[in-house]
Amino acid sequence: MISISIAGREEHDRKVITDLLAGHDDFRIASIGKDGYDALRSAQMYRPDIIITDSVMSDIDSTDLAPIIKRHSPSTKLIVLYSQAEDGALGKALRAGISGYLLKQEDFENLTSSVRSVFYGGLYVSDSVKYTVPVFLEEASPLDQNKIIRHCFSPTELQIFYGIALGKKDEDIAKQLNISTGTLRNTVRRVKQKTGLENRTQVIIYALFNEMLNPDKILEQFRK
Repeated sequence: MISISIAGREEHDRKVITDLLAGHDDFRIASIGKDGYDALRSAQMYRPDIIITDSVMSDIDSTDLAPIIKRHSPSTKLIVLYSQAEDGALGKALRAGISGYLLKQEDFENLTSSVRSVFYGGLYVSDSVKYTVPVFLEEASPLDQNKIIRHCFSPTELQIFYGIALGKKDEDIAKQLNISTGTLRNTVRRVKQKTGLENRTQVIIYALFNEMLNPDKILEQFRK
C-alpha cells in the first residue's frame, strides 16, 4: 500500500488528485492540505511514502520545502505539480531532491504512473521538459549523476532483463541467477509498476533508451 499526502493551493486540483488516486487499491490517502505547513505536518505525523504538492504555495516554494521534509521524514518522496514549464525549474527541483516533476496541463492523467514510478525508486518528468534533463546532468557532479541516472534497475533486475532481451525462458534466467521463477516474475511486476510501463518489451526499450542495458552486449551474445 502506497500512502500519499496531498498539499495543493486550489480546491479543484485537490479534488482532481483525490479522485484520480481513489480508484486504485494500492493507494491510501493519508492527508489533504492546502499549503507547505500542512505538507510538513503530514510528513511529521504520518510519514507518507509520497507527498504531492504545488510548485508554489502560499507559505513556501516546493524546492525550499523538499529538504525540510527530508529532514523530518527521509523516506518520503515529493511529486510537484507545475502550472507551466519554467527555465531552470527542473534542475532546481532535482537538486532539491524532488522525484516527480509534472505539468498540470499535460500530465494529470499520468499522475498514478508517476506515483508508482517514484515509490519504486524512479524519477518522473513530464515529456515536454525531459529534453532539459541532459543539461542538468552535464552540470551535476559525478555523485549527483549516479544518483539520478541509476534510479531505476538494481543489478538483479538488469540481469533479468538482459536474459529476457536475449529470449531466454524465465526458468533459465532464474536458474542462472539462483532465484525462484516466482521471485523473477514478482521482480518483473515491480519494475513495471515502478516505471509505469505495461509489458516486458516496453521495459526493455525503456532500459535501452536510458542506457541501462548495453545493446552491444546483447548483440554479442546473439552472435555466439
